[in-house]
Amino acid sequence: MKILISVCGEGFGHTTRCLSIGKALEDSYDVAYLAYGKSYDFIKEHGYTVFKTYPEIKLKGEDGKFSIKSTVFNKEYSPRKAIERELKIIKEYKPDLIISDCKYSTIVVGKMLNKPIMCITNQNYTKYKFKTDIIVYPTMKFLNIIHKACEKIIIPDFPLPYTVCEYNLKLLNNMEFIGPLIRYNVDTVNDGNYILSVIGGFEYRYKILESLAEIAVKGGYNVKLVCGSYEVAKKLKNKYGDYKNIDIIPLAINMKGLIANASLIVSHGGHSTIMEAISFGKPLIVIPDLDHPEQNNNAKKVDDLKCGIYLSYYELNRLGEAIKEIEENEIYKKNAEKLMNLAKNYYNGKENIRRLIDNFFNNKFFRKKIFNVIKV
Repeated sequence: MKILISVCGEGFGHTTRCLSIGKALEDSYDVAYLAYGKSYDFIKEHGYTVFKTYPEIKLKGEDGKFSIKSTVFNKEYSPRKAIERELKIIKEYKPDLIISDCKYSTIVVGKMLNKPIMCITNQNYTKYKFKTDIIVYPTMKFLNIIHKACEKIIIPDFPLPYTVCEYNLKLLNNMEFIGPLIRYNVDTVNDGNYILSVIGGFEYRYKILESLAEIAVKGGYNVKLVCGSYEVAKKLKNKYGDYKNIDIIPLAINMKGLIANASLIVSHGGHSTIMEAISFGKPLIVIPDLDHPEQNNNAKKVDDLKCGIYLSYYELNRLGEAIKEIEENEIYKKNAEKLMNLAKNYYNGKENIRRLIDNFFNNKFFRKKIFNVIKV
């Protein structure tokens, strides 16, 4: 059986969890990917079969602020080009199942070709109120029409009340919570002596990296700054390259080791990054992009679960205070470890996605067999 996994390339979390799915399925299924940009390059470098497509959107922002308006109405990127390319690819590859991680052009094409589709998402709604509601809510309403047409909506998160993306979800009948879909096996976890920043390579997040570096200079903390960009790393090295307690990493090769040995994680609020951190039992400081409803809601839930602290981009002056709070108050580490054990013992995303896909094909063949018997 052939499975095509379609990846949204906006933010690296979609790519890592799609690779987790592929890893869980590759022993029993022929798996190929559909991707673009850095996601395409990353998947290809790891030796997987991947077809190149176009983005539907491109995230836009400046000085810590995510712009929904600029992202949605960006004329450089067109869903039409993505649909045309993917129509050709799917006709030629002939998958028996399509799994789409927030790549909605692929879902549209799959439905046009009468292919069964499962959608991976951690957002189909938002409770975050702000000036662009007029854009956000109609968009979510439209996406839920697409979601309801899928065989399953797979949520790579814990069930309630531990759902990190809870404030970004509207429950639908075809939803299934499978637990974290992370790329690593959590076999070793250590109490590290450094703070790990996985903010990512967008230029408009640079001030967060700079603030953490300043705290390291003044407070003597050991920090590792994963930049996700050679340009951002070069900029930081020009200013902080001489400090031995500041490790500036352009692109991380051994992210598993970095997370497993950290004392805490500084994140931008992306769902996959948060799920990786808590799967290793690491408390978080989450600093979401301004005007980014999904990240803000994830950050708020982390704070409510007391496995981390939510800081606004405007509160970077409180970053040192938040680090001390997590160091001194054991509740954050205790709750992060509670979620780690939940993922390990009950909600292993890779095991559950495999079970879900196996059941889908078994039931599909069973239904076909029964139909043929009745037909005869």
